[in-house]
Amino acid sequence: MPKDKSETLEKIIPCAKKEFLDKGFERASMRKIAADANMSAAGLYRHFESKEAMFEALVLPAVKGIKELLLSMRDTFSELPGDIQKKAVSDYSNDKFPLFIEYIYDHLDVFKLLTTCADGTPYANFIHDLVEVDVEYNLKFIEATGNDALASGRCTPELMHILSSAFYSGIFEVVIHDMTRKDADDHIERLRRFFAAGWNALLRF
Repeated sequence: MPKDKSETLEKIIPCAKKEFLDKGFERASMRKIAADANMSAAGLYRHFESKEAMFEALVLPAVKGIKELLLSMRDTFSELPGDIQKKAVSDYSNDKFPLFIEYIYDHLDVFKLLTTCADGTPYANFIHDLVEVDVEYNLKFIEATGNDALASGRCTPELMHILSSAFYSGIFEVVIHDMTRKDADDHIERLRRFFAAGWNALLRF
């Protein structure tokens, strides 16, 4: 009797994660994954047509999920009137941003793959998509609140991209360095305060 496909996948997934985490995408071996899952390489390829397809199956749901979470958070805020946005930006961020960190730690092994093992895949620069979302909504915030940071030259879209990239890269350092959730919360809170001071200086709040 053929084995249930979901049962077979349950055997493959942990073996695939371990191989990618141990060796990175480029050096990972489909034959080794198959052997660890007690199946033939041909059998493995019936489930995943390539190593690229296997890696994508492991990481894509989390990549989509964290981007959708960020979009949802920013959409909700950007719908507020500009004067309310200006008054509420700090409180809103303090209230909502922990959800972002919680999502990362709920999918920690996947974000470990993305931050340390994704070279050679389209997901090596997954942070870039988050940065693009952040910059887009920061520009909307400046427009909605009538802030003159861009008009005055104190800030540029390019500088916003650099700052956002540094911020999100800093967040994922807690994953790269295997921090506990408590240590991550402490470090990220300090990181947020550091960047908040810089943004306040640029926007002159």
